[in-house]
This record gives sequence, C-alpha cells and structure tokens, in this order.
Amino acid sequence: MATSVEAFLSQNVVEPKTIEVKFDRFNAPFVIKPVSQAEADNIRKTCTKRINNKQTGTITQQVDTSAYSDGLIKAAVVTPDLNNSDLQMSYGTPGKPIETLRAMLLVGEYAELGEKVQEISGFETETEDELVQDVKN
Repeated sequence: MATSVEAFLSQNVVEPKTIEVKFDRFNAPFVIKPVSQAEADNIRKTCTKRINNKQTGTITQQVDTSAYSDGLIKAAVVTPDLNNSDLQMSYGTPGKPIETLRAMLLVGEYAELGEKVQEISGFETETEDELVQDVKN
C-alpha cells in the first residue's frame, strides 16, 4: 500500500504537544516540549570537542554528555522562561539559563525533568521495575 507524500508535508503534520511537569515546591508546573532531531544535532555540535592526539597525529571528537543532556533539557523547557533576567537574578545565575534551572531544582527533580524530556521527545524510558528486572537478569 503506497502512502502519499502529502501525509508527510510539514503543513499536514500534527504539532507536538507540550506537557506539564509539576513539582510540589513550585506554585506552577514546568511546561516542556519535545526536542526535534535538528535541535538535538545542533546541541550535540555545541557540546562536541575536537581532541588532537599529539602522539598519533589524529583528531577525534568527544561529546560532553552532561552538557548535551543539559542542552536538551534547556531546549525543552517552555515555562518558566529560563532566559528571564528576573528569574536568573533570583537564583544568582545571571546570563546562565541552565545554571538557573540547576539552582531551582533538587537533584531528583532535575532527573525527573530529564526523563520527561526524553519521553516527550520519543525516547523509551524504562520504569524502575523494568530496571530492577534487568539487573536481576
């Protein structure tokens, strides 16, 4: 069965939905959106270093996975506006949106937000029970 290319034209594609992630400490939820592959590629490029091996004369590339993960989360957060100067000043992180988010959230909250970004962006994430089963096996 042949599918018409019309179904894949940008004007015929359903816009991705945002989701809310609520943390009890905040009076409003965080709103996140999916991250496209194009956005992820650009983030990966900014997080990739070229390393010159002087012994072999080769150049390799290495991705800073922590910075990449931070970049994906930052790209996904719609609300609050991490670039808002009042928000940044409130947390003592002027001009540093990802540092603002890190200052705002507890470590578990940050991990949960990262998981939700992965889920909404199309990555399959394992539940805690599935992880326990994997470890047992």
